[in-house]
Amino acid sequence: MIAIALALGASLGWGASDFLGGLKSRSAPLLTVLLISQSTALVLVTVLVIVRGASPPDTGALGQAAAAGLAETVGVAALYRGLAVGKMSIVAPVAATAPVVPLLAGLATGEAPGTIQLGGLGLALLGLVITSRRSGGDEGATSRSLPSVLYGLLAALGFGTFFFTMDGASESDVGWALLTARLTATTAVATTVVLKRHRVALARTGLPAVAAIGVLIITADALYATASTHGLVSIAAVLGSLHTIVTMALARVFLNERLARPQHLGIATSLLGVLTISAA
Repeated sequence: MIAIALALGASLGWGASDFLGGLKSRSAPLLTVLLISQSTALVLVTVLVIVRGASPPDTGALGQAAAAGLAETVGVAALYRGLAVGKMSIVAPVAATAPVVPLLAGLATGEAPGTIQLGGLGLALLGLVITSRRSGGDEGATSRSLPSVLYGLLAALGFGTFFFTMDGASESDVGWALLTARLTATTAVATTVVLKRHRVALARTGLPAVAAIGVLIITADALYATASTHGLVSIAAVLGSLHTIVTMALARVFLNERLARPQHLGIATSLLGVLTISAA
């Protein structure tokens, strides 16, 4: 029960951070949003590790944590970009198919999925196809939806890889797993900023919201990492992926985003597939 509560808490944190990240990326450069939010998260988790005083785990666990950090960075960047240039209500449910990645990783390691999980995978893929199209043969609307779907797929790949690798890294020590992942992510973003010669500038009024993204991310990461050590990673991943519902709800309330009726069906089918994957 505690794993379920922690994973649901992670979904709330990620959902709010995704909405803020996508919203701020519409008025500020993506790299600026990523660098400030990731740096904020790094400072917080560094303080946590210092206070706990735990010794670092073996290099294998640290390597998994580093991979998790890179994967999450890719997922976050794709999601924020998709939310900034596309429709939040399309990008979010497509990104919710991230639990497919732990399922496929299990296949590669000899874990055969059950019939219910295979059915869930089919539903998730069908939902993607439906969500990417609009009714009435509106080709222009469909072309505008395509970037939302593609960014959502890249985000799903990044988050799904994060779910799988963070689970392994957290088995040794959650604090060090979070620190290594965040240090890797921040380094990757900072390196990109330097290579692209990006000028990091943000209005003072926007700084609290961008910093809040980092607070929400590291809080949600900590909740998920802990949940994955108390229960099945497939369950934690699916419940964590419900953050997309939070993002869609916020987009509906604050941005008044509306979708065609077939896309509502696609979203429902995709989310049903996500939930079904963990049912076995």
